[in-house]
Amino acid sequence: MSLSTRYGDFIDRAVHISELCDIVMELMERYEICLGINTILVIITCLDDQCTTIIEHIKRELRKCHPAKFDDDHSVIHMEKYYGLRLFGGLFIPKVKTYECLLPAAHHIPDREDGNLLIFNFAHIGYDDEKKTYGALVRHGHSKPTTACGAIISCYEKIRHGTKAPKDNDLKLLSKYLNGIINKYDIEHQDNGLHLLDLTVRAYEMQMPWLKNQLTELAVMDNINIMYIGGIEVDFSRTCEDITNDKIVVMDKFFIDKKGSHEQLNQLSPLELNTWRNLNK
Repeated sequence: MSLSTRYGDFIDRAVHISELCDIVMELMERYEICLGINTILVIITCLDDQCTTIIEHIKRELRKCHPAKFDDDHSVIHMEKYYGLRLFGGLFIPKVKTYECLLPAAHHIPDREDGNLLIFNFAHIGYDDEKKTYGALVRHGHSKPTTACGAIISCYEKIRHGTKAPKDNDLKLLSKYLNGIINKYDIEHQDNGLHLLDLTVRAYEMQMPWLKNQLTELAVMDNINIMYIGGIEVDFSRTCEDITNDKIVVMDKFFIDKKGSHEQLNQLSPLELNTWRNLNK
């Protein structure tokens, strides 16, 4: 299958942060997940400043779901707490990152008897909507495009041209991980940047078996529930119509209970979601 066929509808699948959070808030209500009461928010993203806008937008949207009956100083303070894990590429590299890096979040859940982690995890890639190309965007305050994800693209170019691996140990491990993916799927350069999208998506997908295993171990060991929402953050150039530049292609939604059982989270239909929105206005 060609990359243009494989990813032909990729951008069409991207949703705004507000739409994503509407879906997540319905799931939170279904599973009695309350930020500031029994849940810590965890956001795993790249170190890129563009990803910071995603973090702040998610936090801003999720404040809307705070139950009025819990509106007191104590719970509001806890609601504002979140655990940020910034990793090159936003990738939880197999055999490199483990559940231990999430222990601080698990240990600081306000209500430990009914504790939850709500985890968002996004790799990211730049997109120019006018040129229909991947791998770069024109950021706010800039007149020229810059790469995104810079870490993934830098590693890819070093691998492609056979230059020395990065000196930074974390980047070196990312480069080794990406090199295995490039060789496995024979990823080659394309002018429209689809090879970078393919590399980013496959890097996200290949982390998932390991990540699920680590989250399961954490849930059982620490006696907590975990809701996970993951996918690819698409960073649009500032010239696009949407000034927020914040869109997500959701690829995984699942819930792990204290016993380690997994449940896939089904998205509401448009009719169900509109009904839920109207009830919560």
